[in-house]
Amino acid sequence: MSIYSLRLYLEPNPGGVYTVTSPDVPGLVTEGQTPEEIYHNVQEALDALLVAWQELDMEIPPALRPSLADRPQTVEVLVAA
Repeated sequence: MSIYSLRLYLEPNPGGVYTVTSPDVPGLVTEGQTPEEIYHNVQEALDALLVAWQELDMEIPPALRPSLADRPQTVEVLVAA
């Protein structure tokens, strides 16, 4: 398993659900209510996208290429107060 630094944007929706997208991963769209659910759903969506890109012989976005995994890692977190 590799670790990547991705920016995630969370857009609040009615009912406490967040729509999650990433400018680093085109096509990544998922939802979740809690940080744990969001993390799980993002992992699941990334796995599905990687399989689809491989099957369609599409290039993987730069943020997910293994050669970039050695760069310094940062984490951006959205905190509601």
